[in-house]
Amino acid sequence: MKRLAPARVLAAVIVLPVLALTACGSSGGPSSKNSGSNATAGSNAASAPAGTSTSVPGANTDVGIRVDPKFGGSPTLTIPNGPAPKQLTQQVLSTGNGQKITKGDLLVANYAGETWAPKSGKPNVFDSSFSRGAPTGFAIGTGNVIAGWDKTLVGKKLGSRILLTIPPADGYGSNGQPSANISGTDTLVFVVDLVAAYHPGASAPGTAIKNLPAGLPTFSNVPAKEPKITSTKGVTAPKAPKSTLVVKGTGPKIDSAKSLVMEFVEAPIGSSSGAGSQSTWNGAPQTAAAQSVLGVADALKGQRVGSRAVVFLPATAAVPGSATAQAQPAQPAEVLIVDVVGQY
Repeated sequence: MKRLAPARVLAAVIVLPVLALTACGSSGGPSSKNSGSNATAGSNAASAPAGTSTSVPGANTDVGIRVDPKFGGSPTLTIPNGPAPKQLTQQVLSTGNGQKITKGDLLVANYAGETWAPKSGKPNVFDSSFSRGAPTGFAIGTGNVIAGWDKTLVGKKLGSRILLTIPPADGYGSNGQPSANISGTDTLVFVVDLVAAYHPGASAPGTAIKNLPAGLPTFSNVPAKEPKITSTKGVTAPKAPKSTLVVKGTGPKIDSAKSLVMEFVEAPIGSSSGAGSQSTWNGAPQTAAAQSVLGVADALKGQRVGSRAVVFLPATAAVPGSATAQAQPAQPAEVLIVDVVGQY
């Protein structure tokens, strides 16, 4: 089974941006009143609530920056007037008691980013999940974020607070990131709290629903295991998204104000052998705003983490490219199986 290309699937549920951390550098982010200090993890994930770390003494760091080393609180940095370090630096300000982050994990983190040099005489805080009130999830160690993060966060323990200084070569290169007021010569400073991690194939327990209705694809339906679609022949292509619950989760109730961590399996409608099936289960799980997911998969409303729904997606027409978006090819009607494995 092929690894799922996220463009089709996540266009339906509106994947969350990775903000100023991505190579393309989008801006904005989720708006939530929830504290980002905890993440609800599935059975193949680990979380690290505030208070599990052991702080190193003192607020002065190796590079001369002053910042509170304690995990969990929104950090305020005092950056010295001297030149920035020329090389990538990292310092564990407080060491967590959680598991180590591994390459390919979906990492959930709170962070604040600032340029070493001020702009117009003022600190240039270009991004902060602390200010938005919710952490951000992204694959780590796989080129999905700037190189300075991939090189430093793999191997660190959950519950830790990390200070990073990132030169342009490990950040946005000589072009910088104009939308975030980052020039091609700016060194970036990040304070990162490592909140939770989900391994590839992350799952959460649930109970399979018996006596499912007619019209579903033929697929395996073992809770907390990857479903395999073997046939979509006879499935009616919908005119609008619709969904059916097939596993009832046993975790916390899905919160529409949070972000969901999910696994997907997808197949075109009309295949007698399940040909063309794709899956995210062999890579980092995906994330999206719960409200967006529930708008497509209404069978998940009122359910719990660990739930699984079969979603029927209509065919879509091609969308031409624009100055702000890539062109999207036409897509056939498809079946999507969604597992909710966590939320934060």
